[in-house]
Amino acid sequence: MLTIVVATSICLMATASANAPKSLSPELLQQMGQFRSECLRETGTTDEQIEQFNSPQSVQASHELQCYMYCMFRLHNVTRPNGELDLIDVYHAIPKQFNSIALKVLAKCNKSTGPIADACERAYSHHRCWKETEPEHYHLF
Repeated sequence: MLTIVVATSICLMATASANAPKSLSPELLQQMGQFRSECLRETGTTDEQIEQFNSPQSVQASHELQCYMYCMFRLHNVTRPNGELDLIDVYHAIPKQFNSIALKVLAKCNKSTGPIADACERAYSHHRCWKETEPEHYHLF
């Protein structure tokens, strides 16, 4: 299962949630938990908002949740100074066993996201595309 570690995989509580992918290493899950806690504090996002976004139906994310997604990208060091995603860094942040899926998602979503001035909205656009492109391999931590 590909997990967008930025938030990804791409943004998890320190004691992995019940819905978290089981194929991730304990070290990665622990790091995701730390990032999740920090981004929840920073943005005011709630666990319920994240759970709702992870549901199969399409969900419009609040600005707080969009900024949570950006925070997770930032903490994974996959953003450039201007807030844009660095696709090479995103690719390397995703566990190796998911490289082929990551390539497909990154290629499609980078083209469809387009220029968006707000870094939070841009992060949400990427996450929404990833969720729509590979729903069975998407989980926002």
